[in-house]
Amino acid sequence: MGTIERKGNSILVRDRVFPDDLPKLGAALHGAIGHEEDLKIGLDFSECKALFQSAMLPVIPLVVRYREVQRITFVLKPPVDRELGRLFLNTNWAHHIDPGNHPPNRYPRGKVPALRFHGDGDDGQEAILERVLELILGTLDTSRDMLKAVEWSLGEIMDNVPVHAESPVGGFVQATAYTESNSVEFVVADAGIGIAASMGHDDDRAALRDAITEGVTRDSERNAGNGLFGSYQVAVLSGGEFEIRSNRGVLRRAGTDDLRTWSPRAPYLGTSVRCKIGLDESGLLERALRFKGKPHDPPRDFVEREFESNSGLLVMKMADTASAHFGSRKGGRHIRRVVENLLRDHPVIVFDFRGVGVFTSSFADEVFGRLFVSMGPRAFMTRIRMRNVDRTVEGLIDRAIVQRTRLGSHETDQD
Repeated sequence: MGTIERKGNSILVRDRVFPDDLPKLGAALHGAIGHEEDLKIGLDFSECKALFQSAMLPVIPLVVRYREVQRITFVLKPPVDRELGRLFLNTNWAHHIDPGNHPPNRYPRGKVPALRFHGDGDDGQEAILERVLELILGTLDTSRDMLKAVEWSLGEIMDNVPVHAESPVGGFVQATAYTESNSVEFVVADAGIGIAASMGHDDDRAALRDAITEGVTRDSERNAGNGLFGSYQVAVLSGGEFEIRSNRGVLRRAGTDDLRTWSPRAPYLGTSVRCKIGLDESGLLERALRFKGKPHDPPRDFVEREFESNSGLLVMKMADTASAHFGSRKGGRHIRRVVENLLRDHPVIVFDFRGVGVFTSSFADEVFGRLFVSMGPRAFMTRIRMRNVDRTVEGLIDRAIVQRTRLGSHETDQD
């Protein structure tokens, strides 16, 4: 457990910090600030040894609320540990705590950093959701069914913030892909009134149990209000984890463990939902999203919006989808993973090269050379189609296929 100590207007966070340390950190913030305004508060993480997104992301809306509502200035002292210090920068934690000294990270690797959304027609919420889905498609092994389950769950949990939370600073979301377990974890947090208050409940723990129970809805005809119930089912049935913190209540289910609720010593002044979803379960969507005994299949999913033509043909517009990845072998691996995932549920994919004049040889090798070898010539020619290809691009692809056929599937030096 972490050591959290307040010395005047400074809060020192040491050792390894876990989600169950949140009450101590929240209490230290409140103790240092109370109802004061125009204070300067030091947040010293220099001796912190480990910190997880499920422990840190919920702190962000609290800090931002103090800054924007009470005009509190926070000065961050990042971890001395080099790897953890980079994590603070890459995740945007440093930026949200101390924006004057830490610009936002716009090019994260392997994760969607802490991002803010407000709802109420804000297209940022939809853009964040799409970034999470793109991360999954290009990093993990998944099917369209599983991608739909993640899209529905994250979308529902994010929607709860503008609809129910009454958070003066909106919400914050962060997501990380774990290749070793082929799973994705996202955390959504706000600084609002809490789940019990939004439900008209006077018991935080009981409110959390009700919130993941089918039938506690705003509109039973449209399944409205079943977002936490459905998301909980998706997490549990995929072998993942689910946790809610809201005021004086905590609810947690991890793997095969029993569902637990308890009251922490100090409240979390808002709501934080952590959802970890394994992507190996087939047929999860139909089993998890069942309302009144009937399966729910969300309409207009990400794959349909981004890749399907009006005729149902799968089309990857390379200038739009892949251009940011043209310059490196790593970018090629990302696009190849997207293609392999999409081909799980579709017989054919069309690469549309309109507007593309060139990309690196390493990109061509990682995408087309390796696909040719892994699929075999017949399947590649049958399932991979190309259109609007100029001579330069065609030459790069042909050369990559020839060279990769000679090498086989062996790795080559990275760029």
